[in-house]
Amino acid sequence: MKYKEKTASEIIRMIEQDLCSISEICKSFKISRKTFYEWKKSKPEFKEAVEEAIDHREEVMVASARIGLKQLLEGYVQKKEKITYVPDKNDPVNDVEKCRVVEKKFCPPSIRAIKYVLDREERKKDRDQLLASERRPLVIEVQDEETKRQLMILQENGFRSGGSLNAEVVAAVDRKLEGELKVKSEELKVENGQEQTEQGQIIEQTSVAQPSAAPVEKPKPKNLYPFLPTGYTSRTD
Repeated sequence: MKYKEKTASEIIRMIEQDLCSISEICKSFKISRKTFYEWKKSKPEFKEAVEEAIDHREEVMVASARIGLKQLLEGYVQKKEKITYVPDKNDPVNDVEKCRVVEKKFCPPSIRAIKYVLDREERKKDRDQLLASERRPLVIEVQDEETKRQLMILQENGFRSGGSLNAEVVAAVDRKLEGELKVKSEELKVENGQEQTEQGQIIEQTSVAQPSAAPVEKPKPKNLYPFLPTGYTSRTD
C-alpha cells in the first residue's frame, strides 16, 4: 500500500490514544505490519511522529497510575447515582426522569498500596547504597609487603586464583612495586634535603660572629711629686 499522509495521521492518533495494538491498527487500515515498519524505516517524519505518540501515551498512563495510586494511599469518595424514570404523560413513548439519588461512600486507604510504596522506597534506598559502594574505591590496609604483593597479584589477575603461577602477572606486579619504591625513595631524598637545608640555615643564623668589645684602657697613675727635676722618678712601691 502506498504511503498517505491522512492514513499516517490516523495511525498516529490511534497510537497516541492507546485505542488498539499495532496489529489491530494495521488490520483496520488494511495494511500489513511489514508495511507499517517499512513506513517507519523509509519515512523519518512518520517514525518521529510514532515515537512521540508512544512517549505521550506512556506519560498519560503513568499520570493516570499516579492519580490512582494517590487515591488508594489517601482514600477516596465513591459516588453512586440511582435514577428512576417514568413514562412521559405528554409523550408515552419516551421516559422522563422522576428522581435521582446520589450515594456517597468513603473508601479507606489501601494497605496493599501503602505497602507497595514503602517497599519500593526501601528497594530504591538499597539500590542507591549498592551503587554508592560500587563507586567507592576499595582500600585494604596490610601489615607486611608480601601480603600486599599477593593482593596486587590477585587484582592484576582479575581477582582470579592462580595469578602467582603466571609469570607475566608476577612481573607486572613487581614492576609496579619497584616504581612505588623509587617514588618513595625520591620523596625521602627531597624531604631529607629540605631538612638539611633548614638545619644549615639555623646553624648559620646562630653562628654569626658577635662584634668584639673594645679594650678597656687602664688609667695612668698620677705624678705624686711634680717638683722633681727632669730625669728623676719617684718610687711609690
